[in-house]
Amino acid sequence: MRVDLHSHSRFSPDSRLEPEDLVRRARQVGLQGLAVTDHNSLGGAKAAYEYARSLKDFLVVRGLEISAADGHVLAFGVRDAVPRGLPTEETVEHVVALGGVAVAAHPYRFWSGLGEAQTLLGGFAAYEVQNARTLRGGNARARALASRQRVGATGGSDAHFLDEVGGAVTVLEDTATEGGLLDQIARRTTRAEGKDRMASGTLRYVPKAVGEWMVRGFRRI
Repeated sequence: MRVDLHSHSRFSPDSRLEPEDLVRRARQVGLQGLAVTDHNSLGGAKAAYEYARSLKDFLVVRGLEISAADGHVLAFGVRDAVPRGLPTEETVEHVVALGGVAVAAHPYRFWSGLGEAQTLLGGFAAYEVQNARTLRGGNARARALASRQRVGATGGSDAHFLDEVGGAVTVLEDTATEGGLLDQIARRTTRAEGKDRMASGTLRYVPKAVGEWMVRGFRRI
């Protein structure tokens, strides 16, 4: 089973995609599941989840990407938003208290990654080791760290455009439920595969990210 565990809809400030379109695209490229993980919002996840309830053989995982004080944290399986701006450990504690699973998003990415020290302090169930918007070196370091720490591994496209969906995925045993997927992450039985960010992706990603950063008054999402 292949699931893209990182994507963004119009409920994120840096994407214009409809949640339903993300689901349709994921099915079109042959995925069996998708997590919509908007920045500090469950709006897209809830919309995608409701849309997918009528679909057969496709799993939508509710989630969000939280702006912790030191970088971004992915939360899966939560039904309530987590406050932004908290220390990494407190952010993870909130996710767990809500019955979810916390994953360190692209740990080595400049700007929004937690970095190694905070990733190690966080007590994460898993690290995102394959992110299609992260350079090869950052993904390789995250994969090596997860291996050394014996934590789980996830992959996701970090899609902000439809053609990016499925660029990186989490591979797991077949499950029909969100809880089953979360259990596999917690048991460290998932693996990640997919693309790294190449030159063409950098030309698309960096000007967009820098421009939006300037519009926000040089504040991180």
